[in-house]
Amino acid sequence: LFFTGCNKPQVWEKLLFALCFFHALVQERRMFGSIGWNIPYEFNESDLRISARQIQIFLNEYSQVPFEALTYLTGECNYGGRVTDDHDRRLLLSLLQSFYCQRLLTDTHYNFSPSGTYFSPLTGSYE
Repeated sequence: LFFTGCNKPQVWEKLLFALCFFHALVQERRMFGSIGWNIPYEFNESDLRISARQIQIFLNEYSQVPFEALTYLTGECNYGGRVTDDHDRRLLLSLLQSFYCQRLLTDTHYNFSPSGTYFSPLTGSYE
């Protein structure tokens, strides 16, 4: 029911993929010590889970995607609530801007990286 519980399935899939990719990115940065984050943070699955649930709730409640609200909740509350360093907070929000944006929904081949190696998959069956 979780994956099919949204009334905007194409937008939901795109935003869920972007959130999961963002979660993987912030987790991966931890491996690089102070080069990744100034302070080691314990981002975990509950951050991902609540952020995904909030995406679904907001998509079901609003006709337009409320990117500003989703960015605030994910970047400042869910993940950002753990971040105590100002530079890390700025970095976290900057990274999130690449994942929560209108172009993710409008571009058929939205790239998460300048190289194009990482991109949002096309909508459709993944079988």
